[in-house]
Amino acid sequence: MNLKKSIKIIILTLLICTCLYQTQAQDLISSEQIGSISEEELEATYLVGFSNGVDLYRVLYTTPDVLGVLDTASGLLVVPDNPGFVYPLLAFQHGTVNSRWDVPSQLAGGYQLATVFGGQGYATIAPDFVGLGEARGLHPYVHADTEASAAIDFLYAARQFADQNDFLQLNDQVFVTGYSQGGHAALAAHRAMELEYSDDFTVTASAPMSGPYSVSQKMIDFTLSDTPYSFVAYIAWVALSYDLAYDVVDSLDEFFKPNYVPFIEQFRDEEITLGQLNAALTNELINDVGAVTPKDMLQTNMLDVILNDPTHPVSMALADNDLHNWEPQAPTRLVYCTADDQVYFQNATFADSIMNANGAVDLSSDDVNPAADHGGCVQPAMLYTIIFFNSLKEEIVATQELTGSLDDPFLVAPNPVQDELLIQSAKEIGFANQVALYDVNGKQVKQIKWSNTNLLRINVEDLNTGLYFLMIDSENGRYSMKVLVEKGN
Repeated sequence: MNLKKSIKIIILTLLICTCLYQTQAQDLISSEQIGSISEEELEATYLVGFSNGVDLYRVLYTTPDVLGVLDTASGLLVVPDNPGFVYPLLAFQHGTVNSRWDVPSQLAGGYQLATVFGGQGYATIAPDFVGLGEARGLHPYVHADTEASAAIDFLYAARQFADQNDFLQLNDQVFVTGYSQGGHAALAAHRAMELEYSDDFTVTASAPMSGPYSVSQKMIDFTLSDTPYSFVAYIAWVALSYDLAYDVVDSLDEFFKPNYVPFIEQFRDEEITLGQLNAALTNELINDVGAVTPKDMLQTNMLDVILNDPTHPVSMALADNDLHNWEPQAPTRLVYCTADDQVYFQNATFADSIMNANGAVDLSSDDVNPAADHGGCVQPAMLYTIIFFNSLKEEIVATQELTGSLDDPFLVAPNPVQDELLIQSAKEIGFANQVALYDVNGKQVKQIKWSNTNLLRINVEDLNTGLYFLMIDSENGRYSMKVLVEKGN
């Protein structure tokens, strides 16, 4: 081993060992409302049920860049528009984007998925990531530490936002999810919260979707084989990212053959988008070897290093971003589709096997549609995740007293309730309202007509302990909420 390589390995090892101890300073800088989507609009767009509409805020906050220097980052905060409830936080991590401004804070980059969770009753953050949106420099693509810190610092900022705005009240629950690169980012954030930030955050549940959790093994097998792989620009972005984070080579010529380097430099310098880079690299490969095989972009010795030398700085950087060598304590579902053409499904099954062997408490990998490719997997993965999260979500009324603004349609208390549930209307009811309680199986357990008073009392002493759904059909539409019945000792 030559001296230059030895020095690089020492530097890389120090970076890996010290990343857990970097000082992080997170702070909310500003927030600006940039849009609203009603419950009806959400339902018309996504053809599923929602519990509320959402207000959208562009948020600026501080977080360290890839070198640990404090920077201004941006992201989207999705706030449920019903202030009558206390909401859990949810961190949604977006997938690979095309350019700096193709991000959630610009209502791009897959922001729609964040609004879906917001409409389900989660105060949802969607960080743009370090090096994207307002953050300076090159985005460190599939870099676990900055993916995690960007999300966690945004969670801190969201709590500050809630402290400053009475219309958002938060409980202690935290849910974590994301798709594609966002799946990797979600698992990175989950790991960091459990291993480094457990005093401030307790992950309620995690559902990374279609993410590359085994960067150094399964993704290498998938992308650098003799089988064509059409998303060659991903390999270039990973090389740029890990050289930025770990300083593994002196120049891009050590990674790539000379005819590919100018296109990659153009992307690095933000002169072309990721899609344009992919097209250029694809055309060059077809001209060179007649197939879209990313391994043929790499210098021969670099390909040999990646495949056969785990001690090389490049291999160490790849391994440092694997996410399976720990044991999640929160319920975790690694959601995937077997026919995924961009992220090898064995990332999920391999991580499942390692994590469960390590002692994960409640973890499984779940194939939600064996025939779906990467794009087709989004919808079934989202539906699966919503059902999983909703089964664990706590959502209670914001006040335990019958007080509030005359703008509130109904006030319900106490919640949880032991014997008598009180429902108050902001004005006297002059017509017959239909009030019903349903159990979690959808069976109606109470049905009452309500008129000629602004206060209704419902005796629930005959109901078993558990979760119920209150539905009120009024002249202004349907009002619904969860009610928890708890019997006294």
